[in-house]
Amino acid sequence: MISQVRIRRLGMLGVIMLSAAFFAYLQGDFGFGASDVFGTIISKDEAAIRGATVENVVLYPKKMEHSRERIMRKAVLVRPEGATATVLISHGYMCTKEDIAFLRSLFPNHNSMIFDMRAHGENTEGQYCTFGRDEAFDVMAAAQFLRNHPELKEKPLFVYGFSMGAVAAIEAQAKDKSLFDGMILDCPFDTTENIVKMGLDNLKFSLFGYEFTVPGRSFLQKYVFHPYVQSFVKTMLKTVAKMDTKTIRSFMYPLYPAESVKKISVPLFIIHCKNDKKVTVSAVKRVYKNAASSYKKLWITNGRRHFDSFFYNPESYRRRVAKFAQKLVTGQLDEKKKHKIIQDGEQKTVSVHLHVGHDVVKEQ
Repeated sequence: MISQVRIRRLGMLGVIMLSAAFFAYLQGDFGFGASDVFGTIISKDEAAIRGATVENVVLYPKKMEHSRERIMRKAVLVRPEGATATVLISHGYMCTKEDIAFLRSLFPNHNSMIFDMRAHGENTEGQYCTFGRDEAFDVMAAAQFLRNHPELKEKPLFVYGFSMGAVAAIEAQAKDKSLFDGMILDCPFDTTENIVKMGLDNLKFSLFGYEFTVPGRSFLQKYVFHPYVQSFVKTMLKTVAKMDTKTIRSFMYPLYPAESVKKISVPLFIIHCKNDKKVTVSAVKRVYKNAASSYKKLWITNGRRHFDSFFYNPESYRRRVAKFAQKLVTGQLDEKKKHKIIQDGEQKTVSVHLHVGHDVVKEQ
């Protein structure tokens, strides 16, 4: 009879052999070393978009900080002929890669990847949206996949993110400064506490013809990260922000992008709507001010709501984004020190404040 010790040894040997086979599979099928597997190409199509190759990709981000477990996220990479750079497009809350496919039109001459954040789009079982905290690992896996792609690894890589996607990009770059060569961020928030505060401040209800604010707001803000309190707060915020937390399982943790951005030094272009009711102008200015980038620019538009700058004035939006991307790709921003705030007037851009050292220049 086989002893129990021998059975255990055989079992352990089987596990080792299966693990070795799995990593050999990763290494051979993905084209990367086992320790560098951030995603794999599952199919290619050279006819879907004229003059471009479309690759369907599965990404493997970490589940969370200090975790060895990985999850699966779906992505689509479009590689036009002659592209000189690559952009990763990072979406906001309650969006999917299909919803943001139109944003690829901002970068017609660049390779572009769109992907589903955790708890969004396909294959969401067991996943939670954390409003940027763990989504940072989704961004990191996508960026590292692109950095290791045999056709792209020599090309500049930058990120375009909005709302939660912008925050996830900030957190990702703060963790690994080698991810991106530049960043375009539309309406990032400064802290999760302020997001909750804005939602509660804007939440009102009517009774007998009178309008009231939510009672106990200070208590709710103070204990918002407690599971029981957060469940109540999420239900209320749903009525303001139209956040369907039943469809997208969510949990909010303390997060401070305005602090994380202090670790970012690559060229930075931030865009924000002055009429945003979810993220204040002062919050975005705090993110801008704290960034360690030598070249950074903030454009405050007349957008009517959260992430509305593109829809409010698509021509100007395309022009400014394309100009920043072009300068970034051609290396014009590498050694350039410039801190610049642009604010739109009622009809047009009326002034530009350029801060270089202690100098302030106004442009009409």
